[in-house]
Amino acid sequence: MEPIEESREPHRLYAPSRSARTAGAPATPARGQGGSPDEPWTWDHPWRPGGQDADDAPATAGRWRGRLILIGLIGLFNLAFLAHSRLLENLVVILDLFGIVILFDLLLRLWQASRRHRMRWTTFPAFLGGRLEGVLVARPVLEPIGAVRAILRCVRDQRIVHTTETGDETSFEPTVLYQQIAEATIAEDKLKQLPLSFAIPADVPGTDLGRQEATYWQVALRIPVVGPDFEAVFLAPVYAPRSGQQAAAR
Repeated sequence: MEPIEESREPHRLYAPSRSARTAGAPATPARGQGGSPDEPWTWDHPWRPGGQDADDAPATAGRWRGRLILIGLIGLFNLAFLAHSRLLENLVVILDLFGIVILFDLLLRLWQASRRHRMRWTTFPAFLGGRLEGVLVARPVLEPIGAVRAILRCVRDQRIVHTTETGDETSFEPTVLYQQIAEATIAEDKLKQLPLSFAIPADVPGTDLGRQEATYWQVALRIPVVGPDFEAVFLAPVYAPRSGQQAAAR
């Protein structure tokens, strides 16, 4: 993809901050906990280089586990047939019908999850001053009708204090510190995979998810198709070089 624009002018990103998106999710491990402080990508986020979901994709693992547990409990209720009680047998039949509905819903969600668009990171992690490369795997296949636009951006959640009648209230507003825009024309009628490659400047912050004023990188894609355009944002694994790499560079 050919870069067409680069900007270092900070500006507001009208999107939820990471603290808002991760509300209710398990807390980020303490800095360096369970991994090396020089390798934060091993513990600061559940990265899946082989197939990363979009940043706004709903988490489904917990729901699947809950449904499987419920189906298992319904299966145990079938032991009531051993009691030869008409009332219990009728109750178990109703529960079995309910379990069939849950199982069908679970299989449907598994099928839908298998057809999500995902990003496969070729470079993991990518370091400042290097390159970020990945491949968008389109499921289902997309049929673009125009140029694909990709934006690589570095975002920081800025702490904002608002004074109200009841006191000071703190919120976090995402601010773009750097962005690079690239475009590409797709020759094929059907898009199954889209290779992406960006040159990362060395004088910008790397990913730091271990604080409320988080710094993170994103790749935002917009692909024009018939009907609503395809749009997705992927969290990108762009980090500052390790201490050894920085010393070697000097």
